[in-house]
Amino acid sequence: MGKAMNEKLGHSEEADGIEEYDNALPDWWLGLFGGSIVFAAIYPIWHHGMEGNTQAAAYDVEMAAAEARWPKTEMVAELPTDAATLAAGEQIYQTTCASCHKADLTGGIGPNLIDDTWIHGGSGPEILATVTNGVAAKGMPAWGAILGPQKVQQAAAFVFSKKGTGGTTAPAPEAAPAPEAVAAGTGEAVALDGEKLFQENCAVCHKADMTGQIGPNLIDAEWIHGGELDQIRTTITKGVPDKGMVAWGPILGDEKIDALARFVHEKSHPQ
Repeated sequence: MGKAMNEKLGHSEEADGIEEYDNALPDWWLGLFGGSIVFAAIYPIWHHGMEGNTQAAAYDVEMAAAEARWPKTEMVAELPTDAATLAAGEQIYQTTCASCHKADLTGGIGPNLIDDTWIHGGSGPEILATVTNGVAAKGMPAWGAILGPQKVQQAAAFVFSKKGTGGTTAPAPEAAPAPEAVAAGTGEAVALDGEKLFQENCAVCHKADMTGQIGPNLIDAEWIHGGELDQIRTTITKGVPDKGMVAWGPILGDEKIDALARFVHEKSHPQ
């Protein structure tokens, strides 16, 4: 016969009405305990000993899935030089890079790309890496995630093909602002200055008429990041890195950004 329920052990004294009993453990608890012992014996064999179930295999599967979703731009010893690649690269350059490096590659906001001075290296793989990863400290987006490996390679190949063709030509100095643009106070002066800034820095992505291309339309009623003056000023200042928009704050400064924001706001909110 089994032990009686609530059988006292008899080797301890009562303390505050509490005594020690020798009761059988519940069946469900014993089942879980026995099952855990069986599981502990089988798991190492199944997970570490059987092919395909190891942690290394699971890691390889996850890495393959990540590579398929976010393909890397392979570093190459030489960039392609065929005419089709260079033509495609030139088109990509004009639509994405010319706003900072100018259409003739002589440099503006960004450095000159046709001289012999290369801040981040002028070899094919180095140019490819710079275009792919960007230069966050200087406001250059990481174009790899925006354009994809093929277009990045085409753009890098085009830039590389122009390397050195301009000798040691330095970028043209920035023109002094017109007197009327310096005078603070009149809305007309601010608008004229802002329009010039827009055409020089923003038109390549938003088009000269502001109807949008790479960047969104700026004269319709839809504003992704807010269409009020302060919101437009903040968007220009901080940029939108995940969409490829440069943070213009460190590049243009507060006064130019204010003029540019006012111009965009006036054009998108006609009186």
